[in-house]
Amino acid sequence: MLFLSIHFVIFVGRILNFKLFIMKKITLFAFALFSVGAIAQTSISGNTAEITASGSSSAPERTGAEIVLTNSNNPVDVTDGGVACWNSGDGTYSENSFFRSYDLTDYGVTDGDFNISSLEFGQGSADDGKELFLNVYVADNIDLEVATLVFVDGVLHTASSADDLSLVTVPADITVPGGSIVVFEVNAGDSGANAGETYFPGNNGDGETAPSYLQAADCGVNVPTPVADVAGQESYVMNVVGEPVLSVGENALSQVSIYPNPASDVLNINAPASVEVTGVAIYDVLGKKSNVSMVNGQINVSGLANGVYILSLETSAGTLTEKIVKN
Repeated sequence: MLFLSIHFVIFVGRILNFKLFIMKKITLFAFALFSVGAIAQTSISGNTAEITASGSSSAPERTGAEIVLTNSNNPVDVTDGGVACWNSGDGTYSENSFFRSYDLTDYGVTDGDFNISSLEFGQGSADDGKELFLNVYVADNIDLEVATLVFVDGVLHTASSADDLSLVTVPADITVPGGSIVVFEVNAGDSGANAGETYFPGNNGDGETAPSYLQAADCGVNVPTPVADVAGQESYVMNVVGEPVLSVGENALSQVSIYPNPASDVLNINAPASVEVTGVAIYDVLGKKSNVSMVNGQINVSGLANGVYILSLETSAGTLTEKIVKN
């Protein structure tokens, strides 16, 4: 009996040791899973992968009449990538919106309309095929944390990694009222369970004149918020390019030509049939008016002293003023 009892104790001890061994394995496995989960969290962070500058940072060609709405001291160069709300562990990407706001009155566009011909944004890095929605709004406040945004129009753009660390230009045809506060959004959607569908904004270190804004609900940023308040200082390169839309009268006046300039004897005024010239005056730089008249579309300036003058034409489409030189 003593022999059997000893073996029974040994047998039971082995079972208990085996159970303890199994329990330790299970505990370690659970701890490992917890550790992975703790590391791979959705948060606001940057892309730690090496980014190759394969795009071009040369300045886009501009026409003389174009106005560039920008908050960047350097609106062309893209030198690094910014942060976004994503899971750096499994590569899944949450919805992110990157914003800039501009007051058209700061650019002298106080009335009429402003036609947006292109939207420009710096791309830090993006996966091929990532869809970006470039949206334009008007707002009732330049501070987007408290502003109400009204959607105007947008453009869909498919990103390419070839544009990493470069300024991307996307054509647009969007009209907003003069005097508006214009808001430009780059919206990058949620990737769901898919990895490899990321977009990170492009920055440079040359400073900004107004805040860059980020909205990312999955990371607790539920309204457009200055990115400096949630993730440190960043300066998104985001520009809106366009031209004021001329009124009917302004468009007609733009067709009036005055030549030659400089002039020595005769100044020719060529106006379209829809514009009638009803009065003409020439002023020197001190504001003194010279006695001149227009006959058959010509103004005799031979009696004027050499110098710079202001020509004022009263027309059926409004008043046109232009600097002229007498030599």
